[in-house]
Amino acid sequence: MSEVLFKANRFIARGLSRSLLPNVDASIVSFGFDDCPASAIETALPMLEAEGWRATVYVAYGLCGTVNHLGRHMEISDIVDIHNRGHEIADHTYSHLSSNTVSTREYIEDVERNQMALQELGLPRSRHFAYPFGHVSPPLKKALRKRFQTLRGVLSPTTPWQDANLLNAIRIYSGSRFDAALQQIEAAKTTPQWLNFFTHDVREKPSDFGCTPHEFQKIVNAVRDSGLRVMTVDDAFRKIVKRRHTS
Repeated sequence: MSEVLFKANRFIARGLSRSLLPNVDASIVSFGFDDCPASAIETALPMLEAEGWRATVYVAYGLCGTVNHLGRHMEISDIVDIHNRGHEIADHTYSHLSSNTVSTREYIEDVERNQMALQELGLPRSRHFAYPFGHVSPPLKKALRKRFQTLRGVLSPTTPWQDANLLNAIRIYSGSRFDAALQQIEAAKTTPQWLNFFTHDVREKPSDFGCTPHEFQKIVNAVRDSGLRVMTVDDAFRKIVKRRHTS
């Protein structure tokens, strides 16, 4: 699929199969990690734990124990460990698939394979999902909305509302995008919103999809100093949806 067709597909998907969430009355921050690189688990999670916070880790089970451009990925035993430490384990497909390269049926089969592998470890079924690469099509969005409470994308917020089936997200990446993440925290002090931060590897020489430990700590410090509440994706979702029934 060409880049033009991919972007058109994602643009169309944004307007279909939507599930709009209620506006929040106070800002919430959620931290997510995609693809389970070991550096994020070993370096970033302890920073959050030091503040009493927990994250949502979007696991692609098939990447466990492998090495790629994000560095070494965590072992299968690490999934159970971080779950036992109170972090949320969410779904990211088994094989880290792009919706641009397989059919919707094949994609769903891979999602279920991931779920089965995680449940065999004794974990509950994941309630939340992130599209690998941020790739999404209208048929896939429609199919996945029946399986998960939220489906997270990779695009920055452009509207005051959130679509649970294609959540906005804010990259914590080194480079020019890093300052934008800090600006989002500042804005959330006065404009109530749900900020879904995410990154991949956290190491001294990160990939283009990660950040350094110093940069991640800077984000943590900014969130702590802002006084914004930090919650896992599932805890935040439950709190937000509760407003729908009480407002």
